[in-house]
Amino acid sequence: MKWSTEQLLKHAHQGLHIEETVDYESLLTGQDDILAITPAHIKGEAHLKGDDFVFDLSIDVTLTLACSKTLKPVEVPLAFEVQEVFSHFAGDDKRLIEQNTVDLYPIVWSNIYLEKPLKVVHPDAKDLHFDKPSKPKGHPGLQDLEKYK
Repeated sequence: MKWSTEQLLKHAHQGLHIEETVDYESLLTGQDDILAITPAHIKGEAHLKGDDFVFDLSIDVTLTLACSKTLKPVEVPLAFEVQEVFSHFAGDDKRLIEQNTVDLYPIVWSNIYLEKPLKVVHPDAKDLHFDKPSKPKGHPGLQDLEKYK
């Protein structure tokens, strides 16, 4: 998922069709919140708009995350669309083309990470209730003061 600007310009008029499966499992080392990830299926088109290269992508992937209540693994399917714009000139909604190449590998990973839900609950934990913490009794020597309230 890496192209030179020359390759992109060559396909600029007819558009560049993208359909790839990319494995991001190696990026999970050091990640505490994602337990596993299936290979991401990426489909999309790239076209030239003025001086910018526009990528319209559809990403399908399944993450395995830990349940917020029980820490059991929960599979979370994600399917979303993104549009990324690359340019030789810096802009607010544009990514800068560095060394005349466009690499979608880290861009797709960052979008997957942004789409990851912050909290997931295992289906078995839906009805799980925890006891409310009891009110602290305080210092035993001061318990007699409670009757003077």
